[in-house]
Amino acid sequence: MTQYNLEELKMLNQVLFALFLVADFALFLFFTNNIFPWFALLGTGIGLAIIVLCWTEKKYTYFIATLLVFTAIFSIVYNWHSIVH
Repeated sequence: MTQYNLEELKMLNQVLFALFLVADFALFLFFTNNIFPWFALLGTGIGLAIIVLCWTEKKYTYFIATLLVFTAIFSIVYNWHSIVH
């Protein structure tokens, strides 16, 4: 396996891991609460991004960026009924 392929797999793993973390936590919050606590989802995503950024500096920028993007997307998706009404 070439170095390029290895780097591509690392980036893909970072993106998929961020998606997995945010999607599972959002689904957990959705099923355990009557009203979706979107502040908890936003706070967790932003807090985890800050922690990873402080620990690893700029090594995992794809993970941090996709974590924040998916946090915003899932917050909007699960609160769509509150936003529209």
